[in-house]
Amino acid sequence: MLTFSNGLVVYLSGDTGVTAEQDLVVRRMYKAGLVLLNIGGTFTTGPQEAAYVVNELVKPTAVIASHANELVAEGGKLRTGTKTETFTKATTVPVRLPLSGRTMESAASGACAAG
Repeated sequence: MLTFSNGLVVYLSGDTGVTAEQDLVVRRMYKAGLVLLNIGGTFTTGPQEAAYVVNELVKPTAVIASHANELVAEGGKLRTGTKTETFTKATTVPVRLPLSGRTMESAASGACAAG
């Protein structure tokens, strides 16, 4: 968990699966507005499990997909047929893709402020 000076609370999932703490601690205690979620599927949640974590347990304002162990974007656009695309389609909150050379900014709520 990271808390920034603007009030933004971010959950960095690391290499983890689905856990009860994602509801009890991440959502209820810290009220994370933004999630940086690993969705590789080997030592982390796969696309469907990751969507469950976001949609049912943490319920953030937005999520940044990470650690998918695949080429996720091409020309700044999400590649079709990827784990990240599957996750994006199954998630009910906006999914932001980390792109090389692009800086992201988030409001205290977790919503995209720039980038």
